[in-house]
Amino acid sequence: MAEHKTATLKDVAKLAGVGSGTVSRFVSGNGSISQKSAEKIALAIRQLNYRPNSIARSLSSRRSELVGVWVPSLEGPYYQMMIRAIELELRQHGKHMILANAEDAQSDEDRLAHIDYLINRDCDGILMSGSRLGDFRLASLSDRYPNLVCINREVEALPGRAFSINHDRGGRLAAQHLHGLGHRKIAVITGRLSAQDAKQRHNGFIDELERLNNPVAPERVIEGAYSYAGGEQAADTLMQSAGEFTAVFCGNDKVAMVVAARLQASGIKVPDQVSVLGYDDVDFAAYMVPALSTIHAPIVEMTQSACRQLLNLTYGLDMPFQERFEPTLCARKSTAPPPSAL
Repeated sequence: MAEHKTATLKDVAKLAGVGSGTVSRFVSGNGSISQKSAEKIALAIRQLNYRPNSIARSLSSRRSELVGVWVPSLEGPYYQMMIRAIELELRQHGKHMILANAEDAQSDEDRLAHIDYLINRDCDGILMSGSRLGDFRLASLSDRYPNLVCINREVEALPGRAFSINHDRGGRLAAQHLHGLGHRKIAVITGRLSAQDAKQRHNGFIDELERLNNPVAPERVIEGAYSYAGGEQAADTLMQSAGEFTAVFCGNDKVAMVVAARLQASGIKVPDQVSVLGYDDVDFAAYMVPALSTIHAPIVEMTQSACRQLLNLTYGLDMPFQERFEPTLCARKSTAPPPSAL
């Protein structure tokens, strides 16, 4: 029986068509290599099942090959899509992640404690998603820990390290869609308006409807939370106290799903009697009944780009990245003209 030969670094270099030094820089994370070379090396490593000595590599490079990922919550598909995109991107470059979430955090000190957990685990870099930490706190944290990149957050003090979606534009697209269908009695369920992205999409929606001479009555605006429980509470409040409405714009798809279910359980047909519009375009949106109209936020593309820039900063790679992303309207079956316009 032939003895199985263990692949070496030279074998990887030969298969990838690059020099051994380039492979060494890729494996160690020290030095700069092109995206094209990185992709060739990653493919060769998978094909050869190459396994570098992680202990020796860590001691020589002073790298753990670990990236910390901080998210506010693990509930729902939004963060699952984000985490999956990060894991796939890291795997292509031989890195792994440690995940922390701050679902139970009640203060900035609690949130910082979760970040310290990742730092104390010797993570080479940290990806943070949508933190409620203020810009000053984030800038101070990045001074102490430079390999920090923010996802779904605008931070002027962190150029090249803050990746975001134009949520103001997303809110305006939502307003234009419902107004264009003929809705003049529109209700809104927001996320927590202390969060930057929730406030941006809400302000864009309200401002655009005012521009269209179709203002939202204050009693039809309900501040909620981007969670199933928050959606249930907001939906109940909406149906009990908001008066007549023919459309609801929800700050995310989780809340939109709950609202649609609550309406239909109460005998209100969607969209025949009330239209429901979501935001994000998460995995389940197209499979709801009726299929959910929503604002498509390029979550995966934004996350991949942020992850690539973190790899650039931390491991000397040279991958292209984009900091700002534009949402688009995805009109499906849950929105239609109001009954009076039919």
